[in-house]
Amino acid sequence: MAKSMVRNDEDCADAMQETVLKALFQPADRLTHLEETPDKDISKHRSKRSCLFRVIISAASVAAGLGIIISLGFISPAMAETLKQLPFMESVFNLVGDAGLQKANKAGLTTNIQQSVTQDGTTISVSEQMYDGSRLSLVLTRAQADGGDKGKWLDLTRMGEEAGGINNIEFRVNGKSVNTGNAMASGGTGAPDSVIVTALSEVNLHLPEQFDLTMLVSINGIDQPFRFEFPVSKNTLGDLVLVPGEVKVHDHIHLRVTRLELSQTSTRLLTEVTGDPGADIKAIEEAIPDKYKQQGSFIFWFELWDGQWQEAVMVDGSSSGNGHTISQSSVFEPFENRPESIIIKPYVWKDGHKLYIPELEITVPVK
Repeated sequence: MAKSMVRNDEDCADAMQETVLKALFQPADRLTHLEETPDKDISKHRSKRSCLFRVIISAASVAAGLGIIISLGFISPAMAETLKQLPFMESVFNLVGDAGLQKANKAGLTTNIQQSVTQDGTTISVSEQMYDGSRLSLVLTRAQADGGDKGKWLDLTRMGEEAGGINNIEFRVNGKSVNTGNAMASGGTGAPDSVIVTALSEVNLHLPEQFDLTMLVSINGIDQPFRFEFPVSKNTLGDLVLVPGEVKVHDHIHLRVTRLELSQTSTRLLTEVTGDPGADIKAIEEAIPDKYKQQGSFIFWFELWDGQWQEAVMVDGSSSGNGHTISQSSVFEPFENRPESIIIKPYVWKDGHKLYIPELEITVPVK
């Protein structure tokens, strides 16, 4: 999963289906508005390695415990030893990041954080960060005091399971908890002790161009979360925002593309699904034919293609339901060259395979 978190098999599809279902039909008061974020727990979900997954984070405040060592601009000896193992101490974004992160690194759009926290013999470090308005990506690296491997690291785990894995990540913007999930990509053989976390891409999350980010990383087997605080600024390259507004209707599904953001670092697609006039989310799902449903539920996914039939690689995605509308945000790697048009191909996962819905396909001219 070093460069892509796209599903490739039936197990992965089922895992994603289960996770998104829980997020998709959350009540309207769970939608994320920074100024109105509820301060209450939100359920956490299990993921599978090599899958794209979303994690609805806990918004519960956790006080920093005694015995935590925080260093700003300083890397602990254990972390330094880990970083030495990276070829030429090269950027993890550049080594194993997706195409957008590699472009951001080469263009100087990333920030070197270099914060580390140590407790119970484990050091977690944040070394790089990129925020382009469409997504926040950052590098977490783990090192053990004895140099060993203390259980899981790259897999999200549940409380009570094997120690060492990431149990939860909570994000706070300017001191306020935000209802956001995160996707994780393994550093693979290029950076085996690192993971690239992507977050803040939700469709209903509206953030300023500059803010202070607090990140609480909970690790199984360690009582207190690892706390990091650093400023974040939006850095973009070659932004273009399209607002097509086109609507396609088929089998009681009304699909509208509300926004398409293109830059050299990310491509972000925002969509809305409504039903027949007056239908709420439950009625929308009931009216949609079973052939589009998996385990009785309807979940949309999208592919993006340019006019030369080059496909963009998916990085992150999330959905939320509000009254009569299902809103979705899908983030992709940037196209190698800016296309003259973008073809949006909706599909659902059915019995472990992609079932395309060509009647809802939309082509957006890029001007």
